[in-house]
Amino acid sequence: MKNSDLFYSRAAEFQSKRKEIIDTYESTLAKLDKAKGSQLYTEETEKAAKTRDAALQALQNEYRDYFRISINAMSEANGKRGIAAPTADQLAILQALKMRDNVSQKELDRAANSCKDNALAISVINEIAQKNGYLRGYNTESGEMSIEDADKVIDDLKAALPDFMAHDTSRAARIAREHNARLYGASGEERPLEKRPLFDSKASCFNTLLPFGMSAERYTGFIAAVDGE
Repeated sequence: MKNSDLFYSRAAEFQSKRKEIIDTYESTLAKLDKAKGSQLYTEETEKAAKTRDAALQALQNEYRDYFRISINAMSEANGKRGIAAPTADQLAILQALKMRDNVSQKELDRAANSCKDNALAISVINEIAQKNGYLRGYNTESGEMSIEDADKVIDDLKAALPDFMAHDTSRAARIAREHNARLYGASGEERPLEKRPLFDSKASCFNTLLPFGMSAERYTGFIAAVDGE
């Protein structure tokens, strides 16, 4: 099985098992709704919550190592792959840019156009752009993702996993609610946050987990990088 397929299969399994746990808990609450306000309701809902929390904790413990193994496999495959070196002309452009204290956006645009067929050169230009305070990034037309760029995506995935495992709502929605509560206080009657949409493909899995998503072009380059292709 390819590394990206392994990661996706583990994420899909976790998502499915967590949904089953939450669905069981919510079904229990629905059955108890008529008893709301009674001692029975309090006892049974507390019992259901403890059962849910224990099941979720066991699930997280089970899959934490699965994800670690999968992430390490992707990182290892990415680190081992070869990558085309910039041409002599492209190296000259990169060296000239590195010698400059300040580089304009137009100069970076021209440099990226000259280096658009080489992933390594483009990654260097992106580093220079960031150092000069430019948010725009450049993409290679070769379809190849540099080792450094793929490593950054892997790091983002690794950082996103704890939130994915701990919550079935979006982080942005939770942050917005917490911010609103700090400003205006919590009424205690807030409606439950909408659940994060379930992914149903490998592409939507990576797009869901990564903080800023992933374009189709970057997705293709990343999958090739971590699968050793």
